[in-house]
Amino acid sequence: MAILENGVMIAVGNNKDTDTPSAWIGCLGCYNSGRLIGKWIPGLECNDLESAGLTDSAGKCNRCGADEFLALDHENFLGLLDGGEPNPMECYEMALKLDDVAEYERDILKAWLSNGMEFDLDSMRECYIGEYSSDEDMAQEYIDNTGLLGDVPDYLSRYFDIQAYARDMMFDVFEADGHYFMSR
Repeated sequence: MAILENGVMIAVGNNKDTDTPSAWIGCLGCYNSGRLIGKWIPGLECNDLESAGLTDSAGKCNRCGADEFLALDHENFLGLLDGGEPNPMECYEMALKLDDVAEYERDILKAWLSNGMEFDLDSMRECYIGEYSSDEDMAQEYIDNTGLLGDVPDYLSRYFDIQAYARDMMFDVFEADGHYFMSR
């Protein structure tokens, strides 16, 4: 909801879910004539602006008759919409992709994308090693799970340099926000 105060448009609250990919879709014609007309819409509904109450059945703005709309703001797209003001269909398409991501995978995907990786859930899942507090913790779990030092007597295994091993492992592994992935 917005109100006009001393000739200035002021946004007051919203009714959007804070975790759902959402976009504030605005009419470009109204915006260019000095009016901020639009609303927050869940990403999966950005393909139907008529149901959102922004357009008529012909796809024209209910206020000015223009047919161009942009996402003037967006949230929870995990960086997939960065770089400008996408159109509503781009928001919808990205929301569809994100709809395939399980809730527990959202932070993992965000870390994957932050390393410049493409949106590819299969590759992400294949390369994901796990979440660790340090490179050494990741290397230690690998050693424990593979039995790498299983045949080495205890009196010798304590001399194993976990820090050096972790450092060497990091040539084939990348990390973001504590999430580790095998390099491709």
